[in-house]
Amino acid sequence: MVVMISTDGKYLGALVDYLDEGRLRRGLVVREQAAQVAVVEAGGRERSIARNLVMVRYPEVRATRDNLAHEVATLDAERAALSAELDLNLLWEVVQEHGRSYTAEELAELFFGRRAAAATSVMLEALFGDRLYFVRRHMEFVARSADQVERLRIQNDKVRLRSDASRNLRETIHAILEDGRLPPPAEATLLADTLRTYVENPFTRSADLTAIFAATVSDITPVEAAYEILERLGAPPPGPRFVVVGGIRTKFPAAALSEAAAIIAPERPAGDDLNAVTIDDDETLEVDDALSCEPLPDGNLRVRVHIALVADFVARDGPIDREAAARATTVYLPEATIWMLPERVGCDLASLSPGRPRHVLTTDLRLSPTGELLGYTIYPSRIAIAARLSYDDCDAFVASEDATPRGVMVRRLYEASLKMRERRRAAGALLVTRREPKIKVGAGGEIEFKLIDNASPSRQLVAEFMVMNNYAAARYAADNRIPIIYRVQPGVGGEPATQRPHLSIHPDFHAGIGLEYYAQLSSPLRRYMDLVLQRQLLAAFTGREGVSAYQAEDLLGVMANAEAAEAEGKELERRAKRFWILRYLERTAIGRPLEAIALRDGASAELDAYAVRGTLHGAPNLSSQARIIVQIARVEPIRGWLTFDYLAPGVPQAGDARG
Repeated sequence: MVVMISTDGKYLGALVDYLDEGRLRRGLVVREQAAQVAVVEAGGRERSIARNLVMVRYPEVRATRDNLAHEVATLDAERAALSAELDLNLLWEVVQEHGRSYTAEELAELFFGRRAAAATSVMLEALFGDRLYFVRRHMEFVARSADQVERLRIQNDKVRLRSDASRNLRETIHAILEDGRLPPPAEATLLADTLRTYVENPFTRSADLTAIFAATVSDITPVEAAYEILERLGAPPPGPRFVVVGGIRTKFPAAALSEAAAIIAPERPAGDDLNAVTIDDDETLEVDDALSCEPLPDGNLRVRVHIALVADFVARDGPIDREAAARATTVYLPEATIWMLPERVGCDLASLSPGRPRHVLTTDLRLSPTGELLGYTIYPSRIAIAARLSYDDCDAFVASEDATPRGVMVRRLYEASLKMRERRRAAGALLVTRREPKIKVGAGGEIEFKLIDNASPSRQLVAEFMVMNNYAAARYAADNRIPIIYRVQPGVGGEPATQRPHLSIHPDFHAGIGLEYYAQLSSPLRRYMDLVLQRQLLAAFTGREGVSAYQAEDLLGVMANAEAAEAEGKELERRAKRFWILRYLERTAIGRPLEAIALRDGASAELDAYAVRGTLHGAPNLSSQARIIVQIARVEPIRGWLTFDYLAPGVPQAGDARG
């Protein structure tokens, strides 16, 4: 009985086996046309397949659509019995010395003692899955030599041992992370050695181990899972958690440090601004910007925005510059700050600290009483910073009636910033400010928590003048056809932009900020792109030897590298902050009623005292922004999970809205 289907045959109404992704499936042929046949499977699904994928025909089976499921079940039972009987090793021993090829039909008849479609089907499926005894040549099969089979057996044993080890490792990982069960000491030591090697060098991490972690705990990144296990085993690698997890290089190359030690800045003309103040956090060491203002006789306001002139201290393509390009940004983690520039440069020579003259790139603004930009100039100079103010100092000046020149100056700056902000709002800017949790982790694991109000007068004042500084620089570049990297977010038909802001070397509107041009140049101590653009403008202003302008293709390379590195750094900062906030809540807030704000119609909530969001369970129908009382139901820092149980409505208060 011939059971292999000929490509020339007619088999309408026949039950067949066809090849589908390496497996044989059964179906009833209901139509045929040229190179295609249509089959119906036992479950009723109809599909079209290539004619040459049909492998076996069952001429003795009289199948119809009505009895197809019954006939297939009967056939499957027969095939199961034959599969249990089949021994490829025994078959191989019989035929391997003959040195000829066989069809599946021939091998089935040889082993089972009869020629039958079911036997051929079982043999064919076994041969398709075999990697040890037979080699397939088209639709015929040749037995391997004894030496070949022995070598393959040895390889398969090694694979099996690796597979067993992988399974055991997966079980151990699951036991530690999910059940809190630690392995015996000897096993724990071996595991710690393996994971420490994996965690400490991101360039040599085992792909196999990464795959095992991904398969076992898919909701935790492999390196974070490895670090967590090491911590639970009492063997964490040296260094702050997320510095290790992020694979961040903390040490600067010797050449960069040598260059930093030998820096001699170029001469700059002394500026006449004697009132410039910096406004920043108390602990900030990289101070990028300073501000001053004075009223003009015509009723307008002169504001000078001074940005640290880092280009005077970091030579293009030198050791410091190459390292800064690789880092792309300063990374701020709760446990540590990883500087973009060596500390002697970023926190000393170029930082705008009071005490001695500082090199700055000044944007000299002229503002109308309504906050309109009437004119500006940009120039390098050297000034002395009059004072360093904290945000709290600045807020106190704004709230007071302090009549000192500094108090009056700060209030003028704040009033001008409000008018500038309102003009941007009228232009369609999306002005959203959220409170921000600030977490600091000490060397002993102690956690300090502080809530930052980004809507405070001091922070909005600084933000508005950085926006205006960046706008002026972008406008200057656009007007003078100087290639720079713009941040753009085109509006659509006058509507707020629906696309995310992105980088471009072509100027365009930024709908989210509400300005016709925008670029970022205000943080050259901590963002490499800002330093590059500062160099670009400086070259245009001065034509000074040694300051080379970047071509558009150079900027595209900078943009690609820096954008990716900045995104990675921001994502690591986000994960680290959430981890440590949740760990802080785990230590201090479990079991306590907590005030919160309902979000997304009660699907989630934000803790009022912590500005951290989580999923909300058990709440009645709630309007967004409703004040409620919740309790933490589940917190898992390693996974970033935070879940609340609803307890009761809260007491409405002024200012509940959250961005």
